[in-house]
Amino acid sequence: MKWAKASRCIFLTIACLSACVTVAAQTPDACRPVSPDVARLVEIRSGYHYVDGGLAEFDPCHASVKLSMPSFWADKLADKPPLMIIAHGGGGPGPAELEMVRRLNARGVATLLFDAYEMNGFRYKGTMLFVLGVTNESRQRMIFKATLGAYEWARKLQTVDTTRMYINGLSNGGSVAINMAAVVDPHHVRMVFAEGATPTGIGMPDEIKVPLRLVYGRLDNYGGKTADDWMYSRTDPCHFNRPSPLAAPGTATRCNPLTNRGEMTIPIQAWGEGLASKGSPIVFWFYENAAHGLLAGPLKRDMRVYGTGSTAMTRYGWTGGSSDDANRFTKDLIEEIKTSYR
Repeated sequence: MKWAKASRCIFLTIACLSACVTVAAQTPDACRPVSPDVARLVEIRSGYHYVDGGLAEFDPCHASVKLSMPSFWADKLADKPPLMIIAHGGGGPGPAELEMVRRLNARGVATLLFDAYEMNGFRYKGTMLFVLGVTNESRQRMIFKATLGAYEWARKLQTVDTTRMYINGLSNGGSVAINMAAVVDPHHVRMVFAEGATPTGIGMPDEIKVPLRLVYGRLDNYGGKTADDWMYSRTDPCHFNRPSPLAAPGTATRCNPLTNRGEMTIPIQAWGEGLASKGSPIVFWFYENAAHGLLAGPLKRDMRVYGTGSTAMTRYGWTGGSSDDANRFTKDLIEEIKTSYR
């Protein structure tokens, strides 16, 4: 009996150390609770909305904020681990973001994940509202403000290496990550990884301050009108854009409902290649057997319906990819992080 109790104690200790998640303690003056008059949804057509009003500040005391540290058995890169700030996709933190946390923590990288929608007072879990019923620019404006606040808060952390910070984003979070590359301090952020970024929303900046990796599955047609309407080469009407007042000047300042409304957005591949040709540190990573969300699980060839009623639109929505590509993506991330220690 004693041996059984001792074994159970050892097992629980190992389990705790293997999946340790630490949320930094906060002083009361660090909290930024949402105000009652913050963001609200306005229906622009049946079942489809944009977000109006002021947006919430990043609140490190919010229940969704998870600062996850590498476990005792994780790879050790340095005395203090580097930090990856994760900007979630258009549906909020999901399986791909949680898998990113798991993989990075196991390899010695701390992660900071949060829910920008919940910080703005929205209770949407269990519904598809934010996936299918809210404009890209609305989602990106919320995620960008929260991610910018998370970065500013994280720079003061004592538990991570604040000179080796990174930013990752998927989908709408990928578009946010691109814009973060234009506003962060290179002394703190070494590189930004933008996966599956969309060309519409808050646009792309005219200049970046840190190296940027633009990550895509070759089969990423998420939201496409046809099976080969690839996210990286897609273009949409300018009136889908709305610039964030917090972002650096960029494509959305010249392509929005008030300026060049009838024109089309520049594809992200063309934007990235254009800046790279002028010397900007931009590199594309393509993965052949993957679609939208390399860590979202096996490849699924689904369709999506946006809006309801007579105005509803059916679009392609392939997600996930091969395990080989998911593993290669993880390896590529870690290799880039390790280069800062050489």
